[in-house]
Formats: sequence, structure tokens, C-alpha cells
Amino acid sequence: MDFRRIEWIFLIVFIGLNIFLGISFYQSQEVDQAVSESTASEIVADIQRDQIKLPKLSTKTPTGGYLASQTNTALLNNRAQLVGIDTTITNNSTLHATLRTPVTVKKDKAVSFLKSWLQDSQHVLFGKHYQYAESLSTGTRYVFCQQIQGHKIYDQRAQITFYVVNNKLTGYTQTYISKMSVLKSNVELTSAQDAVLALYKDNELANNAKVVWVELAYNYLLDTKGSTVYVPTWFVGIENQGAKSVTIKKLNAITKTVVKERD
Repeated sequence: MDFRRIEWIFLIVFIGLNIFLGISFYQSQEVDQAVSESTASEIVADIQRDQIKLPKLSTKTPTGGYLASQTNTALLNNRAQLVGIDTTITNNSTLHATLRTPVTVKKDKAVSFLKSWLQDSQHVLFGKHYQYAESLSTGTRYVFCQQIQGHKIYDQRAQITFYVVNNKLTGYTQTYISKMSVLKSNVELTSAQDAVLALYKDNELANNAKVVWVELAYNYLLDTKGSTVYVPTWFVGIENQGAKSVTIKKLNAITKTVVKERD
């Protein structure tokens, strides 16, 4: 297959993705509005009656769009530069790293230590492209998500998870997106407040629950024609009454629909 033919195939796929996403976007504007018949203030009053606690929520409408990436072998091709670390690769995309000599990590300084440690290319590949994601982390699993072109990606295809056991860093798993294409940009997104109200209207907030945090990041949407498409998504951390852990709910920031977890 000659190079020109490859170029034409890529162009056709790119155009097809844009058409598909464009149709999906405009159709979505006619359904499932986050705040429809009731006003925002009325819904907030209902939330208060249900004794649901909310943080201060912004009413500003940010902009975003659809992003797309293609599979890559960057981790597979560069893992030889890691020092003192045994690695395996699954599906040509997920790197599993085990430290030959575990590193002592003080719990109260774990985050700052890992932020510095991953900057060394002998420890972590492309570490400078990741940022700590507190909302996705636990006391033994510290998650760093990739940031591309100013966009945070909250997805297993673009993150590092460090494992700290008994104050010892034993290893990590890593995925990486090498390039990201913009399929559609400058779309007006729903606000943080409207995102939470939409979750409430869809019965995703239980009585006496507490909304702990609200964050906007990109989330996996679908795979099509060799590309993975991402969409801006509101991630909402919810603490239900009597629960010791935080449940994360997601809302598509463009279509204003609840993102259900896939089986």
C-alpha cells in the first residue's frame, strides 16, 4: 500500500469521525436538558429539602470538544531506558513495572515524593506529562493522570498508578497517549452547578448524601475506526450517608447525560 493511499484512508476516517460526532452533538441538544422545566433555584431547594450537602458550585460554562487518539507502542519501544525496574507489557500498551529494590515512602510525604520521582526518565517514561489526581487516589494507590495540550484525561488509557505497600513503593502500572487530535473544539459545556443538578434529576444523588468535589476532565467515549474518542466530562465525588468511601458519578459535559459504567 503506497503512502498516498494511506493518507487518503486517514483523511476519510477523520472526516467520518467528525460527521458522526457532529450528528451526535446536534441530536443531543434536543434531549435530556440538565435544567428544563424547573429553574435551578427550585432544584437547589429540592436538594436542600433532601438534606444533600453541596460545595460552592460554579455557574460558568467552560468550553471543550471531542478529542481522539490512536494506539501507540511508545511504552514498549522505550522501556529499556528504565533502570532497576522489571517490566512487562500487555496489549502493547500497558506497562507493568516492578521495582527490584522497593523505595521507602513516608505516608505524609508520598505525593510530593512521587511527583518528584516520576520526573526521572530512568524511573518513569514520559513522567512530566502526568499530574497527580487526588480524587482518584487512595492510601495505597496514587494515581497520576496524563495531561495533553492542557486537557486532563481521567481514563485508564492515560494514567499511572503507583502502589505503596507498608510505606514501600513496590511498582506501578502505566498507560500513555502519545498524540491527541482535536475533532471538535469550542463547544459550550454545561456548568459545574448544572452538572450536579442533572445528576440529582436523574436520581444519582441519594438523600443525606454529600457532594465532596466536582472536577472537569476528559473521559473515554468510544472506539471507532482505529481511534479512541474522548469527551469532556464532569466527575462528581459523592459521599453517601454511612459510607466510608467516595463514589464517583460522571456526566457528559456536552450532551448533559449521565455516563453509566460499562460492564
